[in-house]
Amino acid sequence: AQELAAGGGRRVLGIAGAPGSGKSTLARRLVEALGGSAALVGMDGFHLAQKELERLGIAGRKGAPDTFDAAGYAELLARLRAAGPDVVYAPEFRREIEEPVACAVPVPPEVPLVVTEGNYLLLGQGPWERVRGLLDEVWFLRVAEEV
Repeated sequence: AQELAAGGGRRVLGIAGAPGSGKSTLARRLVEALGGSAALVGMDGFHLAQKELERLGIAGRKGAPDTFDAAGYAELLARLRAAGPDVVYAPEFRREIEEPVACAVPVPPEVPLVVTEGNYLLLGQGPWERVRGLLDEVWFLRVAEEV
């Protein structure tokens, strides 16, 4: 991660894995260790709102690939990679309300590394297909079943 942050320009590191594999913990600790050189933008900020899930009749499947705005996530990753002169604001999923909150995560233009994490970063279908190409590197966390 330090090499990516020091590589020049804006880089995006993806951390993928199954639910409960430690993606969020690893991503958070990496960003903390890198200080102002990294920002954390989670895929979970792109959960569809509960009201929309209910309207679509898919609230019972919350967390499935089609319950996210995958195209919006890919667009944000593309914008983050472009590293323009302005702060880019990303959404964040708030567990205490079980809803995404828009513009909750500022990513200043001088931050060289964006760390993103989620279950579907490597999913090669539908709008998720575009995500992998927007990541400079992806780490997949595999945890032994007995853990």
